[in-house]
Amino acid sequence: MKRILIVEDDPIIVDVYSQKLRAEGFEVDVAADGRTALKLFHQRRVDLVLLDLLLPEVNGVEFLQQIRAEFDPSELPVLVFTNAYLGGIVQQAWEAGANQVIPKAGIKCSLVVAMIKNALADPPPSAVPMARAETRREFDPAARKYLLESSSKLFAALWRPLKRLAKHGRRRGDSQACFRELFRIVRPLTAKAAIAGLDRITLMSSALEALLKELCDKPDRLSPSVLLTIAQSIDTLKFLFAQPVDVPAVNPIPARILVVDDDVFVRQAVSQALARVNLKTICADNPVTALKRRTGARFDLIILDIEMPDASGFDLCSRFRTMPGCRDTPIIFLSVHRNHEDRTESVLRGGSDYVTKPFLYTELAAKALSFVIRGPLKSDHATNAQTGNGADAVFSRRDLNVLKQSILGRYGG
Repeated sequence: MKRILIVEDDPIIVDVYSQKLRAEGFEVDVAADGRTALKLFHQRRVDLVLLDLLLPEVNGVEFLQQIRAEFDPSELPVLVFTNAYLGGIVQQAWEAGANQVIPKAGIKCSLVVAMIKNALADPPPSAVPMARAETRREFDPAARKYLLESSSKLFAALWRPLKRLAKHGRRRGDSQACFRELFRIVRPLTAKAAIAGLDRITLMSSALEALLKELCDKPDRLSPSVLLTIAQSIDTLKFLFAQPVDVPAVNPIPARILVVDDDVFVRQAVSQALARVNLKTICADNPVTALKRRTGARFDLIILDIEMPDASGFDLCSRFRTMPGCRDTPIIFLSVHRNHEDRTESVLRGGSDYVTKPFLYTELAAKALSFVIRGPLKSDHATNAQTGNGADAVFSRRDLNVLKQSILGRYGG
């Protein structure tokens, strides 16, 4: 009988995969951190390792490097779970000798079991590119029930460090502690939501996780824009939890996003940032071209530079708002200015949000995905009322607006 070692620190994820694998006839050992995993690995003969990369004690990459010093990929298959948006650590896993990198977002248990069986075939296959998620809907009913019923505790836990961050975030030690607490809460949500078949939540959680991971590593990147994006992402998650679970999932990948900026490097940066969450862009280098692109076309999101030749982003936004089908299209302004006047003008001209340059790729990706995911779902009551999904009002729309004003006031725009 083949033995699988699961290295994962979330008990719900471990329980789901352990049951599935044991039902398939495998023996299963479990370790919640890298150090314990190394002890188990050397105590018992293991045929395959299912490994999460972000672990306490010894992280997944370090664990993989140590076992690859003894066994090469053909002798011991290692399947790695990770957030596909964390590009750097994914590359490290490949370089350390992973046989397969599996994105947590959208992955189904049956597909993981099939990958494990394939990896244990004789002879095992060589490493292949990152797996794609199945399109067939599959979920664990018990995991879904637990996740939905515990959502109030989830958002109460997220709200506390978010408020502390808004109040004390300028102090490096305080901000880093808040980022770590938020990251600790959000990280397991991605895999839990995938197991529960809550695809929109999985996508949004993945993007927020990537942003928080970058801030944990580089807390000096904190800005009012980043803080507001974190708040918006958490609010979007709360909104999604309040949606009926039987609504067909919306795939945001085909979304049409128009980017208007006269700087070719900024256009490339925006496109690369959004590509991290599988969003594709259509670019224009001036307002005239942008208006031509908009004629007869529908966009799910528009991103505008403010300072451009011929017409400003503010003027272009005003023009867009007069066009049929564009009155409700989310519009994000990009600007080097952090002053209150430009933010106010952006609202008066019909802008939906405001991001300051230079922006974090993970920040813009999370913000754009938030707008795209929420676009087809127009139920404003979701963030203000109690629902059958357990997403009751831990924080209300008014609370969120007060927090945003506090962030802008405390951080100077």
